[in-house]
Amino acid sequence: MILREQQERGYKAQTHDSAKAQEDSVHYFIVDSIGMRRLHLFEFGDQPWFPRLLRDVETAYLATAYRFIGLSRLWAEKILAVLAAGEPAEFLDLCSGSGGPMPLILDELAARGYKAHATLTDLYPNPKSAPHPRVTWLKEPVDATQVAPNLAGVRTMFSAFHHFRPLRAKAILADAFNKRRAICIFESGLGSLRAAFVTLLIPVNVLLLMPFARPFRWSYFAFTYLIPIMPLIIFSDGIVSALRIYSPEQMQELTKDLQAADYAWEIGRIRARGIPDGLPYLIGMPSR
Repeated sequence: MILREQQERGYKAQTHDSAKAQEDSVHYFIVDSIGMRRLHLFEFGDQPWFPRLLRDVETAYLATAYRFIGLSRLWAEKILAVLAAGEPAEFLDLCSGSGGPMPLILDELAARGYKAHATLTDLYPNPKSAPHPRVTWLKEPVDATQVAPNLAGVRTMFSAFHHFRPLRAKAILADAFNKRRAICIFESGLGSLRAAFVTLLIPVNVLLLMPFARPFRWSYFAFTYLIPIMPLIIFSDGIVSALRIYSPEQMQELTKDLQAADYAWEIGRIRARGIPDGLPYLIGMPSR
């Protein structure tokens, strides 16, 4: 049963991916599909009408926050589980935003002796972001639930899985499972009401961190300080994201029908300093 609170939007989808974005813009107050009950409320960054300029400010803040918090090192350590020692590594990053932590992850892997390259993808590609010698942006929109077979590499998703309702979240996992591709999903929040209270610091963090966003854009400065709407928008989206995040138990529910002798799932929490309950993660691995 699904209790829904809809907001009808009259825009016309221009691509197949835009149509899926429109589907995701229908808001459910409580979602109970596939036996799962969770909040899935309004988030600015999910909306197709949200201005690209402001979207770039939001994703740039997130990328900067990852750099200062140091999550990239913890995530890189988990990613090692799907890499073959001594072999080049290729990543296909989904829902990349402004590049997220991928450049930092590549540096972490390089420090461990891995030669790695990443292709970044998004429903709204941002090719000017995340400059890095081993990063390439795919300019065409990519649907994370139906990745083209020619796009190879270990699939990664950072702080984005919670944007998808259960049926589409499961479709992302099923696409990797059916094509026997490795997938690594990481979240940067706890997925609880307690985590939502931590977001009270977000407006201050935005003000402190935006000067360190790279590459620098005057739009970051304008909409953070001159017209300070982004601290409030990021604050609002941060609260909603904290309530949307899938717990390890919910991730187990999403994968219970995706089982095979030649594919394994690892689900748990990454322990990080200052985060008492740890951060949810999911790794899917085909047999080598």
